[in-house]
Parts: sequence; structure tokens; C-alpha cells
Amino acid sequence: MSLWSPAARDAFRARVTPKPAPRPEVTPKAPAALKPPPAHLRQQDSFTPSGPARKSPMPELNPRAIHTGYDKPQQAEDLPTKKTGTAILTLNTATGAGDEYNEKTNRKAQAQLIKDSGATVVAFQEVDVNVKRSGDQNTALAIVAGVDRDFAIFQGKNSPKPVDIYADAPETAIREGVDGTTLYQTPGGTLVTGEAFSGDDQEGGIKEDTGADATYGNATYVADPDQLTEAYTVALPTRVGGPGAASADRLAALADGQLTPEERNQLHVNNEVLRHDGASEPRAALVTRVKGPDGQERTIINVHVAAGEDNKDLRDAQLAYIAQIAAAEAKGPPARDVVVMGDLNTSTTEVQEIFGQYGLQRAVGGTSGDPDEIEDFDQVWTTAGVNTQNSAQVDTGGASDHPHAGYTEIS
Repeated sequence: MSLWSPAARDAFRARVTPKPAPRPEVTPKAPAALKPPPAHLRQQDSFTPSGPARKSPMPELNPRAIHTGYDKPQQAEDLPTKKTGTAILTLNTATGAGDEYNEKTNRKAQAQLIKDSGATVVAFQEVDVNVKRSGDQNTALAIVAGVDRDFAIFQGKNSPKPVDIYADAPETAIREGVDGTTLYQTPGGTLVTGEAFSGDDQEGGIKEDTGADATYGNATYVADPDQLTEAYTVALPTRVGGPGAASADRLAALADGQLTPEERNQLHVNNEVLRHDGASEPRAALVTRVKGPDGQERTIINVHVAAGEDNKDLRDAQLAYIAQIAAAEAKGPPARDVVVMGDLNTSTTEVQEIFGQYGLQRAVGGTSGDPDEIEDFDQVWTTAGVNTQNSAQVDTGGASDHPHAGYTEIS
């Protein structure tokens, strides 16, 4: 949604738009990329890091991390009920894949998948809010209300009016940030949505819905006993060689404690420029900080990057920028464990070539080695030192057009 002047947008665009025909620069200045491990090793166990650890620029808070997982896809109800830490899940909701995925029965199936998994932190991709194709509803909210009925209050006429993200509010409230981040909070948890773009940002809107209040992006659900402590949305590069919404220095400032209103306002301005850029479909990273029952604050970065072989260079640029966000959040202060998860739209081998330079390690992704099996795009990566146990590709049972959701338990 555009809330700022054309003059401000033009001034920022003049500053950040690359000069014609730049040489693509999709990787940061860092040691040479890790070589992918041999194919036979990648297929033996698709749930452990895909290569030897390289010295990481990120702090390692636990030098003796534990990594366990399944070598075959699992049913959600078969996952252990006793968790070793915070159970997390990444699920592409398939909102743009067809009308059948937007039916109430399918949203109930997606909610049941979450309940069966026992996950208390869930990353959703392909989230519509007020878009005609999905019935003008908040599709993530429709799922979460099936997990926790307290969220149903946000779906009816009695829904509380939104307030500013910095305003005082009761336990049940909608809090909106100008950067495109919205919090639906209840006593038992919070749903966070992060706008990638709105209907009036792109020619053709969102499947021809050009409403300023129609948005598309990601969402992250945080349920008790985990607690949301911060959330913000960062637009990813829209062209090879182009900027993300925040420079390296700005990312470091965002990662240093709580965001100030001034920092969020500047992020809003820069996000809006990239949403209107027109070079490609806008994509965003939804950054949330979550305090677990152990009292440790961790960063969860929920992403959905460019798809298709034709967009490989752009996707690599977005992956490199996401890794920079992760590096900043890991450094803090305070230093934090970081999880990157979502729909990465490519193989773990391609992701490893970028993420490996920053010390990010794969917890979920790859294939189980069955003949003709396609590699899952629904992946989970972490900074070194994060315990990832009972990692699994979880069968979605047709509730998504993606065959699996990514699951692990972090501590």
C-alpha cells in the first residue's frame, strides 16, 4: 500500500537504481563457494548439513550442536509428541495454485497438519489478504483460526480496529507497521503477516485485483510457549545487481535491538520503491524474533524467492541478500541463533553455494533418494550451533501443491 509521496519515491529510486548493463554481482565478497557434496552422499541422508562446515562469519553459540532426522518423508501425526525444543514448520499454502486450495475444507486440512505436527512456529508462503481470488480473506488467518479459535475474532464484524505497531494495545489486538508488517495478537499467540506487494503496486495487481488493501506475501505464526519479541519486513532485490530494501549498514542497525519508529519508517520507504520497481514480482523476507521457553531469543526468517530457471541469477541475488540479513541478525547485539526457512524454489545444491559462504547449514531439504523424486523447495537452514532434531519432510497429503512441508525442532 502506498503511503508516501512520489517525490520521496523518485529520490530513492534515483539513488538505488543501478546504471545500465551492470555486470551481475550475485555473491558477496566471501571465500569461494563450497562445492556441493557428491550426489550419492546428498541422497544418503537429506536431513543433515549438505557439506562440511566452513568457518562462519556468524557467532556459534553452541559448538556441539545435535542434528538428527528421518531419511524418509513422515506423516505429521507420526512425529514425536515429546519435543526436544521449539517445533517449527514451513508450509507453502498454495493460495496461487488453484481454487481448490482456497476452499474451507483445504484450510482445515492445513490447520490439522499443523496441529498434528505439534509445531509452535509456522512459516507460511503465498499468503493473500483481501484478494478476490481467495475470497477477500486473510488466508493465513483462516488456517491459524483452525488451530486456535481465539484468532476467529479477527475474521468477523467484531474484529478490533488496527492500531500502530508501537501503540499501547490490549492482549487481543491488530498492530500495523508502516513497513508492511501486521501483528494479530491474542493471549495464546501471534500471527505476523509481511507484505511483499499490494494490488496497486504492480501492473495487473494480484491476479487482476488492483486494490490498495489487497496484499500478497508471507506470514509467521508463533504460539505459546514461544513468544514473539520483534517483527519486520524487508523487500528483496528485484533485479540482478540491484539493492534490497536495506544496505549492509542498515541491516546491522535493524538487528541491533528493537526497531525504532524512524528505522521502520525508512524501511517502509525503501520497501515501497522496490514494490513499484516493475523489474520482477516483488519478494520479501519476513523477519521475526522469537523467545523460546528456555528464555533464548532466536530469529526466524521466512522467505519465498524467485521461481524458475530463467530467474536463477535473480534468485541467487535474493538468496545472497537473505544470507546478509541472517548474518546481521546473528551478530545482533545480542548474538542470536538464526533460522531461515520457506520456499526457496530451487535445489539445496544451489542454495548451498550461496548460504554455505555464510556458514548456514541445512536441516531440511533435498530428497530421500527415491527414483524420479523431485527435490523439495521447502527447506530449513540454520546458523552453526543450532540443535536440529527429528528433522523431517512432512507429507502434506494434498493440502498443498507442494508434496512436503519442512519440519524440525530447534534448541
